[in-house]
Amino acid sequence: MKSKSVWKVFVLAGLAVLLLAAAGGASDRVYTLTVQNHDPASSICGQYLEAWGAKITEASGGRLQFVFYHGSSLVSAGDAVDAVLNGVADMAWSVPGIYAGRFPITDGLMLLSGNINARMGSKILMDLLTELPEMQDEYRDFKVIQLSACSYHPLSLTSRRPEKIEDVSGLRVRTAGVTASNWARAVGMSPMTVPTPETYESLQRNVIDGCMNDWHNLAAFSLMEVLSYIIDYPVHVSSLFILMNKDVFESLPQDLRDIIDLYSGSYASDMAGIYWDSTRAWILDTAADYGVEVYEPSPELVAAFDAVRGEVHAEYISRLNGMGLNGQRIYDKIMEVAARYEGMYDFSQPVNISDFTGHAN
Repeated sequence: MKSKSVWKVFVLAGLAVLLLAAAGGASDRVYTLTVQNHDPASSICGQYLEAWGAKITEASGGRLQFVFYHGSSLVSAGDAVDAVLNGVADMAWSVPGIYAGRFPITDGLMLLSGNINARMGSKILMDLLTELPEMQDEYRDFKVIQLSACSYHPLSLTSRRPEKIEDVSGLRVRTAGVTASNWARAVGMSPMTVPTPETYESLQRNVIDGCMNDWHNLAAFSLMEVLSYIIDYPVHVSSLFILMNKDVFESLPQDLRDIIDLYSGSYASDMAGIYWDSTRAWILDTAADYGVEVYEPSPELVAAFDAVRGEVHAEYISRLNGMGLNGQRIYDKIMEVAARYEGMYDFSQPVNISDFTGHAN
């Protein structure tokens, strides 16, 4: 009897060792996530994504790693969202505005103009995501890492220097998103759909006369080389996001999901705001080297640009109504949230990426 008891003890001890070894092996496993990005690795977007990923890798003790596919090296810009849904990419950074009609409430950030920057826009979007169920519904199929905003979009042109509204009539300009296109059309320009990576060639070959790309984009795609004038007028500000495949997220161990959550949401959004706002200073510092003139529009031109805002806003409300949403209520909510941050940021003061001092909580 004694020998049998001893044998049982050995068997149980062996099983315990195996279980501990298996548990230890699981805790040491490295998970590698693929990230799609249509901007170049050297762009502020590439820098931001890799810096954000490094935070998570460090916090996970190296158990979460990232492989970044910059410059649309995995899929094209317009296919990024479906790539996340289909598991081709685990995550993607992209711009809601390039997916026509897919994220209409998020696209409402484009209605805002004037004294708005990336930090302010990022705060607005995260508040809206928390407070608007209809906006949450836009992301029901994804794990949202963050919603953020880019720096504002000026109007950049190859050869014409507008001083009055007649000077922009007929100009073919690259726009992204329905709202931006409606504004361009309302002031007499001809909005053109051009994929971001093709903007340079389209400007160079005179397929388009200009573009409404944000400051970061002007630098990331070397557009200064083919531009002559930048009207420093905030046409609009675009939304950005990082989305993750929900099944991939749920398949991770709980402690790693907790780390991703810790560095997602407001942390990742606030970080993006600082990174994107830093890019305007790049252009202002180097424009003269490229022979590009950055100038403030005349009061007459500003008045004409502002005069069509009501028309564009009314169209947005109507468009949401046509989708079965309460357009007026959603519009009012966007404006209510935007008002919270009015005057909070001074865009005339440059920021650097080193200014980000956020803490995960």
